[in-house]
Amino acid sequence: MLKKLQNKKFLFALAIINFIAGIYGLTYYGWKLDTTNPLFWIFVIDCPLYAIIFGALLLTKIKEKNLSLLGTIAIFGSIKFSLWTLFVVFLTVNPLNYLHLVIGHIFLLIEIIIFYKYFTFDKKLVGIAVIWFLINDFFDYVVGTHPFFYAQYFTIILIFSVFLTIVIPFFLYFVFFKRK
Repeated sequence: MLKKLQNKKFLFALAIINFIAGIYGLTYYGWKLDTTNPLFWIFVIDCPLYAIIFGALLLTKIKEKNLSLLGTIAIFGSIKFSLWTLFVVFLTVNPLNYLHLVIGHIFLLIEIIIFYKYFTFDKKLVGIAVIWFLINDFFDYVVGTHPFFYAQYFTIILIFSVFLTIVIPFFLYFVFFKRK
């Protein structure tokens, strides 16, 4: 199984799937991008951005390069925004109406679980990722770059998002650093 995961054709196909999923995900944000200053777009496109970055990361594995900061950001963002999306969907709407989102984000999490062992991180990079995602939380919930959800859920979604930003580094520490 592990050898199959390292197969360059498989990694390339999976990278393409991530790119396609990320680009498809961007279509969900079109209305938000139209109403947001282009300087802030990076904070709008959350999960599609990290799916695309993870796809790029898989391509670096084909070339046998290790881009640790890219890996840290991709893993952190994929975990955070997959969990965030699942939380928001189950909290705010009938998940059966958004089954494609649920399935897509579950697959992104599974992908991270399968591939985490191929990436190395150091504590400094995780610290940089925490700062990045706290800045992202600031833009989402103070500036207003977050995706649409009903205003009645704002506080609980804000708390969950910041919770993920704080908890994921501990998760990464115990999963990535303790495995050595």
